[in-house]
Amino acid sequence: MTVGPAPSPKGAAAQPKVLLLDLDDTLYRNHKVPTIVKERIQAYMVQKLGIPADEVAAKTLELYLGHGTTLAGLVASGHKIDYHDWHEFVHHGALKYEELLQPDPSLRDILMSIDLPKYILTNADKEHAERCLARMGLSDCFQGMFYFENVMELAAANGFDTAHAVLCKPNPRIYTLVCEVLGVSPSEVLFFDDSTRNVAGAHGLGARTVLVGADKPCPGADLAIPSMHHLPAAMPQLMDTPGLVHEASHHGTQSGSGLPDALGAAAGPSGSGAGTAISVPA
Repeated sequence: MTVGPAPSPKGAAAQPKVLLLDLDDTLYRNHKVPTIVKERIQAYMVQKLGIPADEVAAKTLELYLGHGTTLAGLVASGHKIDYHDWHEFVHHGALKYEELLQPDPSLRDILMSIDLPKYILTNADKEHAERCLARMGLSDCFQGMFYFENVMELAAANGFDTAHAVLCKPNPRIYTLVCEVLGVSPSEVLFFDDSTRNVAGAHGLGARTVLVGADKPCPGADLAIPSMHHLPAAMPQLMDTPGLVHEASHHGTQSGSGLPDALGAAAGPSGSGAGTAISVPA
């Protein structure tokens, strides 16, 4: 295994107070999932938006690169999208979660050995995130999630024009809003993502970042690991640190859909407030 930590100019960095983790291609990796999602996005553009079939491949890439996600690009371009219909068409109705994902007890052990508050930050919607985590057996490893619906609610409450735009990674605003909800500064966050531009966006605000799925760091990544299973070897200081997760996971476990909404269960500045209700600014 090759990892490439970038040493801090001030020496060893302090222990993070919060871990923020992407979902797809970070906590798991199955090449069939992005392939199916891409095909469904392009089918949606043809069938529901009337975009010529011979243009969708180039258009998808253009919008993705320009706006963070194809959905964000379509909305910014003036298309009226029913978000529930989009996510159902692209994810829920297309992905056979039971076949594509498997329980990952090894990753569960790793996550549960990190006694710090952990949150999901995904551009996907709530149902997709919950179904993925449940299938992998990871639902109670996290204190909450930030997903499409509650990020858009948070954005709207803070003056973002959600009628004409989608807030998503790698827009720096998403990281600042999430940090405000969690009661931490970006420099107190350790952020994991498989996207080079997503980690660069968080790193630019001061977060420490880990690029997952790579052997060498990219600009804006402090560390690179081939998969989350390599984390104990790459960052042994995170393992078995006194903190909150084992206690909080018992209190936070729910039947049914599982994870609490991150806007209602967040860590305070010291990490001692995991599970505390946070009011979203109006």
